[in-house]
Amino acid sequence: MPEDLASQTCVPCRGGVPPMKGRELQRILQLVPEWKAVNEHHITRLFTFPDFKQALDFVNRVGEVAENQGHHPDILL
Repeated sequence: MPEDLASQTCVPCRGGVPPMKGRELQRILQLVPEWKAVNEHHITRLFTFPDFKQALDFVNRVGEVAENQGHHPDILL
């Protein structure tokens, strides 16, 4: 049964925990096939929207989740 990633918290963002690498990272990436790891350092994904307003709404929703997690991703809009 797949893990419910949405219900988990970002542990490395709490400090003192190294980022995932190797098999652990690959296992998680299998759960989110649209995402790609870059040099086992960070993950990336391209989202596209029909217009600026919808893109901005999405970024604001992501920002709210990120703030609650204490994680601040790099987002290019």
